[in-house]
Amino acid sequence: MKLQIRTAAILAVAIALTGSGTKAQNTGLSAELRSSAAILPNGLVGGAAPTAPAGGVVVGIQGWACDASKGFQPIIPIEQNVLDPILAIGTSGGTKLPISPTTVPVTCGQAALQSDGTVYITQAVVDTAATPSTARGVLRTVLDPTTGRLVGPSTYIATTAGLDGNQPTALAIGPDGSLYVGFLKNGNVKRILNPGVGTTQVAQSVGNTPQGHPARAFAFVDNDLYIASVDALSVIHNASSTTCTGGCNATVLPDGFSGAVHTGLTSDGAGTLYFSVAGSAQIPGSSQVWRYTPATQLFTLVSQGGADRNGANASNFSFVSGKTNLLMTDAGGNLWIGDDASNATAVGAGKLWTIPSVSLASLTGGNGIGGTNFQAIFNVLRGPWFMGFNTLSLVPTFNADGTFTATITSTTGGGLTTDSGTWTLGPPNVPQPIGNAQAHLALTDSQGVVLFSADFFMLRVDMLVAEQPWTTNLGTPISGVLLKQTP
Repeated sequence: MKLQIRTAAILAVAIALTGSGTKAQNTGLSAELRSSAAILPNGLVGGAAPTAPAGGVVVGIQGWACDASKGFQPIIPIEQNVLDPILAIGTSGGTKLPISPTTVPVTCGQAALQSDGTVYITQAVVDTAATPSTARGVLRTVLDPTTGRLVGPSTYIATTAGLDGNQPTALAIGPDGSLYVGFLKNGNVKRILNPGVGTTQVAQSVGNTPQGHPARAFAFVDNDLYIASVDALSVIHNASSTTCTGGCNATVLPDGFSGAVHTGLTSDGAGTLYFSVAGSAQIPGSSQVWRYTPATQLFTLVSQGGADRNGANASNFSFVSGKTNLLMTDAGGNLWIGDDASNATAVGAGKLWTIPSVSLASLTGGNGIGGTNFQAIFNVLRGPWFMGFNTLSLVPTFNADGTFTATITSTTGGGLTTDSGTWTLGPPNVPQPIGNAQAHLALTDSQGVVLFSADFFMLRVDMLVAEQPWTTNLGTPISGVLLKQTP
């Protein structure tokens, strides 16, 4: 009886925290799968399935991707006169990376495009034994700004600044015309002056990422530099100011994914940012794309996966947590997404997706604290927990592979039963205006019965509190609280 009184009181507190100003969060859009081994025809000539596509740019209607297997290559349609055709990574018309004698491909990072067609590409990992320092780091090449065709020449820049050793992976062109670079080996933010002229440019220090942790991607909105790093989304305000020469450090934004790897970041050029977060294979849909609007400071879930145009080959995103993944917008405001379910270990295991601008414009809602940080909840979902109901108690044990076992004990003399099935964790249906980790947790047994399905937030590491309304087939709940049974 003491447990019932305690948990009921906690539930009342949880309901009181549901502010009337909370905006309902959408459940996201379905992205269209445009390129993968599953939808490309066998024996394709001149094209290949993506391999860990990272940075990319779009010139007019011509897209380019930095592919871990093929290098910087055009994205080519393999169907004629078809709206949104199936796509492939071209095998000609681009450039191998690195542009040196080594046969070891480069794992690419972000790419950045200037209006005159100049493109900058970061190279995160190269065969340093066979590749001189002057042939790695940041590559500059040129595309025809009208046709999107590669015209070159291609050359590495800032070759005397020591950038290559820190493995550059984040890249953005500032409003001052300088090139801003972030790295995998440290949290430095560098500014390359006059990147379009010569090969030995000056590289200045701007500041650091939060806690000096490695960066993954950059994007500018006006003079502010936004940073996706290994554990945060952050911003350096007025980063392009000439006074930022070493002491302008990033401030973390409350996106709800503290501690999660932020893999991609892009701006639509009109004041809106899109960022991607790498999730866990044990949490379906936990790799996601979100939108952040600095003017309103609202976060909105964009997508966590999709299917091809026929509704087949549905899957969730799977962003490689150790590198930058492709995220870019084109002149029409369409969003391009690239991921790789193999964690960049298998050639041709990547995917390219698109979401049209009209769909993005339909997104409504948002929340000032961003997403869910359900990785924090996932980290404690092990061992048995307890939830009490009017006529029974439930003790589920969560397994890391997404399955559960449970004991159900009747308080009316019905005895003990066991059950098993699957559990999933996803974004909350209605994010709460508090800083606690939150997610939607559902248990479905092997017979398809939903034992419970609810938004939860974490009061502490051994207590998860459910928000109303929620669904259960276990009877009228006396408690919306999961209590940890063991450490």
